[in-house]
Amino acid sequence: MNDDFQVRDKRRLDPEGNLKEECFEKPKAETKPQKKLPENETQQSSEVFISFLMNLSTMASNAMGFGPNPHMANIQDAKYIIDVIEALEEKTKGNLTQEEDTTLKSIIYELRMRYVRLLEKVKPNK
Repeated sequence: MNDDFQVRDKRRLDPEGNLKEECFEKPKAETKPQKKLPENETQQSSEVFISFLMNLSTMASNAMGFGPNPHMANIQDAKYIIDVIEALEEKTKGNLTQEEDTTLKSIIYELRMRYVRLLEKVKPNK
């Protein structure tokens, strides 16, 4: 028989139904603080995020018919993109620079206003 082969019982409970001592939770090692990015990388990251937001904003505006092809308006696409930007706001809450946060809130406000105005034109009050 091969001496290298071993059988290990990995069950958490002993035959009496009690939790085995080795299964008690061990204290977790302290997590290392996240490394801060150098200032130039932080600035570049911020610029990339703001550029991304501006691209989404342009896509939403185009979908509302405010772009180069106003006859290609699609209200459902516009609403979807606005919802995506709002989801970004929720998911990034507390992790943005002041400039990123201000830009994000401004874009959402402007797009919501445009969207409401567009809906008023499409579905006038009776």
